[in-house]
Amino acid sequence: MQIRNSIYFLTAVTMVSTVAACGGNHARHENGYTTTAVVEWDSGPLDANYRREHDALESRHRDEMSHARADEAANARDARQASETRDLEDRYRRGKEGHMKDLPPSNHNGDHQ
Repeated sequence: MQIRNSIYFLTAVTMVSTVAACGGNHARHENGYTTTAVVEWDSGPLDANYRREHDALESRHRDEMSHARADEAANARDARQASETRDLEDRYRRGKEGHMKDLPPSNHNGDHQ
C-alpha cells in the first residue's frame, strides 16, 4: 500500500511539474490529452540515391586506377578521389540530417571525367 501511494504521488507530482513547465497549455486541451503526431521519415529513397551514386563513383575510381590519365599524377588522382568520396559522404550526411529524398547538391569543385 505504501509503495502504491508513493507511485501515485510521484505520478501526480510529475504531471503537475510537466504542466507547469509547459505553461499549463497542455491542461487546456478540450479532452485533457495532448496529441503529438509522429511522422517517420522514410530514408529509402535517399539511401537508394546514395547507393547509386556511390557505386558509380567507385566504378569510375576503379576505371581511373586501371586507365591512368597521362596529365594526372597518381598522388593527385588519389587525393582527388578521396575528396570526391568525402564529398559524397558529406552529401549523404546532410541528406539524412535534412530528411531529404535525394542527395543535396555537391559542394565539391573538383572536375572529373
